[in-house]
Amino acid sequence: PCNLASVWLQFGKAPAALSTMASGFRGFSVLLRLSATLLLLPHRLGLSAPIRSVDGWLNVTLRVEVATVHLNFQNISFMARTYNGSFPGPHLRMSPGDRVRVLLRNALGADLPGAGCRAPLDHLRAANSTNLHVHGIYDDAVQDNTFVCVSPGEDFEYTYKVHKELGTSMLWYHPHLEGSSAMQVCGGMAGFFEIVDEAEDAMFDFAATLPLMIQMMDFNPASKEYIGACLDNGGASDLPLRLSNPHNFTGRLLLASGEVGTFLALGTGELARLKVVNAMSGTATMLNFGFWGPSASVCTLHVLAYDGVYLHAPRRQRSVLLPPGGKADVAVSCSAPGQHTVGTLTIGAEDVGGLFDTELHPIVSLEVTGPGGRTAKLPDALPGPPPYYADLLQAQVDQRHSILFGNEAGDNVVGGWPYNGSVSHVAHRNTVQEWSLYGGEGVGMEKLHPYHQHMVHFQIISRSGGSELMAAVGDYRDTVPLYKDVNYTVRFVVPFTGPMMVHCHILKHQDMGMMTVVNFTDALPPVRLASRPLHLAPLARALVAFCMLSVAAALCACFAGRRSVRDGCCHSNYVRVA
Repeated sequence: PCNLASVWLQFGKAPAALSTMASGFRGFSVLLRLSATLLLLPHRLGLSAPIRSVDGWLNVTLRVEVATVHLNFQNISFMARTYNGSFPGPHLRMSPGDRVRVLLRNALGADLPGAGCRAPLDHLRAANSTNLHVHGIYDDAVQDNTFVCVSPGEDFEYTYKVHKELGTSMLWYHPHLEGSSAMQVCGGMAGFFEIVDEAEDAMFDFAATLPLMIQMMDFNPASKEYIGACLDNGGASDLPLRLSNPHNFTGRLLLASGEVGTFLALGTGELARLKVVNAMSGTATMLNFGFWGPSASVCTLHVLAYDGVYLHAPRRQRSVLLPPGGKADVAVSCSAPGQHTVGTLTIGAEDVGGLFDTELHPIVSLEVTGPGGRTAKLPDALPGPPPYYADLLQAQVDQRHSILFGNEAGDNVVGGWPYNGSVSHVAHRNTVQEWSLYGGEGVGMEKLHPYHQHMVHFQIISRSGGSELMAAVGDYRDTVPLYKDVNYTVRFVVPFTGPMMVHCHILKHQDMGMMTVVNFTDALPPVRLASRPLHLAPLARALVAFCMLSVAAALCACFAGRRSVRDGCCHSNYVRVA
């Protein structure tokens, strides 16, 4: 039955409290819509124990297999591809300096004929093939290999070395094969990759730390993000859904680590740390969350870290806005007993395109009781970014580059081109890169394209449009939301050599072609003076001949391809035209 009382308790019974809630959330009708979806009280979180590293090593097998997923909501179940049969995947926990060995074992059946890894790129394909990406890891493409295809029946071993200076950092892992990543993440293939520095954590006085993997399920058959349509992967999957939905629920569910609504016990004045990962797969997946209603006046929320990188000081905010793929560590505390819910909000994000739902969805409810065992206080200063992420706000730039996601036509392209595996830009190791990031679709903040790059975070140098909820100048991030009117200048130092993927983190956009590759190479050796005179005339003639041949080859490639020089061939279209 519809449990309106459980919703009423979230805000208290006083008319004044109801009035405050109604004005803050656009009316009592929101409360009624919410009550229609919350058909059971939240459960207390029952997360499986993390798999921990031992003696500097974490060895784990992630078996990709079909399982029946059971939700703690109206007895809903369905079939999906999973890691080790669990939803979400196993929680991996290690320490800075540890080594991690992951054996990825693909136990799925064969891909449909003509729809495997050899099928054309920028199409939905390879539903039963996979690979692995650790989102936010500071490592190269040899370790975090997202270019490999692990076909059904195959194994692939990933090895990672967690940087010894990283400190505490919440990352996550998920599939990253072009053509099926959105579908596999939609079914729940995602898990925590958590680095814990116990010595660093000693600076905090947390009564509890709660990891929260945020996922979304849409059970409306008329929705383009309906779970059946998502897991069908454009006809590339033949796995039956076998949906059991005995109460014919047709709404959207927001899941926190596999649960619909969770409780956390806390004493008055105590601090809890929430490690939130936005692992939603879909287009309307911008997550804005904070305390509901009157709780916002007696509870505080401070951001400690974004994308696994500490800020320099706690940042008090009314809400936290995360793009899909984004992460935030937040500290919460309440000065009054009661049930205080952290959930989705529109406050502060009213004009944000791609926002997840305008209705209220609970993430976690704090059961705050009496005087706490202690009254905790956050430190004034936080560890800040690790040493290898220097402050580049005043740095001398070695190379500039521009990246444009999407276009006016709504195509899934980067700089006008769909992904075809080729390199669009080359940069040298140990150089300071300054990149301009642009959204090219729609108007204002209508069309969302979250920018994500692998291997290395970037520092926000400037932002045009939007608010600090999007990203603050000086912060290090690995994922930021792009819109036509929200763009960024970012900097980073190239730490490795090899190819780096850059893509939209609406994973279906990535699957359909909104991705490119940047190649990092060793810097050219310095020019050394010869011990004897050089014959400059032959050298100059050879150089001129080489340049002419290069230009001729480029022109031939352009005219033989799909675009002309005027239209932006040879990746000149990566520079945005005003």
